[in-house]
Amino acid sequence: MERGLLLHSEPEEIADVLARCDGLVWSSARAPREVLPALERTRPDVVFSIKHSGFAGAAHAPALQFEGVRWFHVGGSGRDHLETAPPGVRVTDCAGVLAPFLAERALAALLHLSTRLGESVRAQNEGRWAPTRFSSLKERTLLIVGAGHTGTALARVAKPLGMRIVGVRRTHIEAPPPFDEMHPAGALDELLTRADVLSLHVRASQETRGLIGSERLALLPEGALVLNSARGSLLDENALLRALDGNVAAAWLDVFSAEPLSAASPLWSHARVLVTPHSADQVEDFPRRFAEHFVMLWQRSISGPSL
Repeated sequence: MERGLLLHSEPEEIADVLARCDGLVWSSARAPREVLPALERTRPDVVFSIKHSGFAGAAHAPALQFEGVRWFHVGGSGRDHLETAPPGVRVTDCAGVLAPFLAERALAALLHLSTRLGESVRAQNEGRWAPTRFSSLKERTLLIVGAGHTGTALARVAKPLGMRIVGVRRTHIEAPPPFDEMHPAGALDELLTRADVLSLHVRASQETRGLIGSERLALLPEGALVLNSARGSLLDENALLRALDGNVAAAWLDVFSAEPLSAASPLWSHARVLVTPHSADQVEDFPRRFAEHFVMLWQRSISGPSL
């Protein structure tokens, strides 16, 4: 029997799913202070990691380097909290598992901003009768930077609104449905000039850090909307605040340069910023969906030569 270590704050919610991993006996650590003792106690062969703001990635990262670990599975798609894996250690993730659900939340945020529902909520709270007009998204251009699993899922749900969907990605430049156009990363600046909505869906890396700053925000058309549910490092928040006094009409931010977002941040109280706490893809049963994906990989690994 091999030994598995689950790093998750609520291991009991997925224990029945992981029990389907034949030949793998599980232990768990549910908080940062438990990780190193659990590694020493269990000496795991396999680690399954589900991080969140209360059990952040920094606490999970040492498990990847622990002696004897041969497989580290990330519950999620981002690996930016991890160092390079030691030789012989397989690292897998759940990329794409929650993409349809993040797309739902992104669409909800887009409609919230575009239809100015925030103004109606404030008027309701104040008991004011204040009808508003809004600009339709029909025939507007949605620029999706990072046309992978999540970017494509957003394109699918936004297309029925009548939007023109333009994608940016590093490889495979053909434009598969539902994209109307697909471009390489080098075309970003030109594309920003016609992006009524900019939505970010790329991984955090040295290459993408500060991808959208003052100069690129200034390229957006008057009245543009900005959505970031990828990583906070992609977008300069101070530059965004300045742009909101100019050409940017409103923004939805689910991720931030420092998390949790400081209570002193002006983003919380800005009338045209919608803030969500890094939870855009957290459909109610998301840990079980991650676990189901891992079980599928495990079963495949024991029935064949590779994942």
